[in-house]
Amino acid sequence: MRAIALEPSGRHAHNANDDVLLRAAWAVLWVALWLLVQPAAAADAARGRLGFTVYVEVDGSYAKPILKSVRVEEIEPGSPAEASGLKVEDWILQVQGKPLAGANAREVAAMVQVPPGERLRLVVRSADGAERHVTIVAGPPVRSRR
Repeated sequence: MRAIALEPSGRHAHNANDDVLLRAAWAVLWVALWLLVQPAAAADAARGRLGFTVYVEVDGSYAKPILKSVRVEEIEPGSPAEASGLKVEDWILQVQGKPLAGANAREVAAMVQVPPGERLRLVVRSADGAERHVTIVAGPPVRSRR
């Protein structure tokens, strides 16, 4: 629950909870940027379809967002991600051999945009704590629904 201090004018004063909300807002922004399946972006023929979305926690600034954690939120049925064995609630620890914790979010976002037929190599930790390697072969791009 968010506690705010009200000034006599009725406006809230800045406090530590505002920083938490700001970080949450950044996380939502990066989820939007990190969505690996979205109709508008999927029309780009250079980017293969992977078929999963993630929730991303970030620190840092807008100019240099730093990843804290990345968790799989959704797997599209019949997608390359499902075929690879990726599971909802898996924590992605590495992408293409690069650890995610402390990495620049923009650089990682570029790394996951692989062309159709190319491999995306992940190291993930499942809910039971076991780490495993997952390789997703990017499928053909999703056609725009215009």
